[in-house]
Amino acid sequence: MDKNEIISKVTVENLADNTEHIDEVSGWVWEEWSKEGGSKLEDIIYRTKHSICRDKIPQIYIAKLGDEVVGTVSLWHNDLTTRQDLTPWLAALYIKKEYRGKGIGTLLQEKCIEVVKELGYKNLYLITDHDNYYERSGWKFLEMAPIQGRQIKVYEYNID
Repeated sequence: MDKNEIISKVTVENLADNTEHIDEVSGWVWEEWSKEGGSKLEDIIYRTKHSICRDKIPQIYIAKLGDEVVGTVSLWHNDLTTRQDLTPWLAALYIKKEYRGKGIGTLLQEKCIEVVKELGYKNLYLITDHDNYYERSGWKFLEMAPIQGRQIKVYEYNID
């Protein structure tokens, strides 16, 4: 399948409506961001189970291609302890390797922007060490921030 065909078949759904995928999504988050930090997979599964709301933050979304879950993204109150003044945050955007570069990450970002707007927020934030990925979707660099002994980029998306 080419990129356009894949995008036309991907649905973005709330994990709260797909709880059978909690362990899979938790496993991705643990492997990508938490394993090296010493977190246990069970802790991430617990956090995921308690981060699946439908009408408030936190929320987790999954991208599905048929019955296969191919990506995930979260909306959190905060993803950077040094910036408690900023909320909400797009976090844990993950696409399965074989589906990267197909536009699924953009679909997940768009869903988060839509939800945040519906909830009445004016801005959305994220942290990343990626270069030139989020800028293509309209995110604006805000600042560099310290995290775990290194500097990380903070981005802002203006909803209006």
